[in-house]
Amino acid sequence: MISPTQEIPAMVAHKDNRTTCPTCGMEVRIVRRVDGYADHYEPQTTGGDVAEGLPTQDEKTAKKLRKLRKGKKTVAIVGMAPTSCSLAPFDEEGVEIWGLNEAHAFGWMKRATRWFQIHETKSWKRYIAKRDVRGHAEWLTTNPWDIPIYMQYWREEVPKSVGYPLHEVNEKAFPLFRRGDKKVKYFTSTLAYMIGIAVLEDFDRIEIYGFELADDIEYIKQKACAEFWIGLAMGRGIEVYTPGNSQIMYSALYGGDEQGAGWT
Repeated sequence: MISPTQEIPAMVAHKDNRTTCPTCGMEVRIVRRVDGYADHYEPQTTGGDVAEGLPTQDEKTAKKLRKLRKGKKTVAIVGMAPTSCSLAPFDEEGVEIWGLNEAHAFGWMKRATRWFQIHETKSWKRYIAKRDVRGHAEWLTTNPWDIPIYMQYWREEVPKSVGYPLHEVNEKAFPLFRRGDKKVKYFTSTLAYMIGIAVLEDFDRIEIYGFELADDIEYIKQKACAEFWIGLAMGRGIEVYTPGNSQIMYSALYGGDEQGAGWT
């Protein structure tokens, strides 16, 4: 990705460059440089178009989830994949909602109790952010929801910004693992950082919405790390829920199902 202030050479893009964003699932067009290399995604649908087609949680499932949450310290971690972002329990009292990046710009993100913007400064300060969102930096600095915003470190210009407690999370997650003589810091996505806070604060239940990490090129490292953190959370007795259509921790059964019904 070239600098947002750098002049972009003439682009050539055709119909066959249309695809879906590996993060949010929206239809995008790959805009290429004159040398043929992909430069960036260009959204082909507006936020309003996406919102109109998002699924809603059916009452039977919502009732079941309310029962499973009862008496448990629960957080819903919400990404931007339209397959399930709108299914998060925004209207459920007592459930924390954690959002990230530019999701505040979309109408389906009704509320949040904490926010995560872990990217480097030049990324979140861009006037036009990912998914064609404008005003993201202004939203962070004005903080209209008046909620904690986790960043790499405390920023004076971002009210209620919180420096991510990397060392505390790492000590709790990796006390027994060493690569040679070195401690390991294993975070390849914001989702991993978010689960890390839930582990640090001993949540009883984590629900994950709006994350797929299904692209086999750009997000393969993120998927492996996210699934590691999910496993770590479960190993500590934390319940983890994903919607039925989630691609996280989903695969065909290795070795096939020759053993019969018990293997399917």
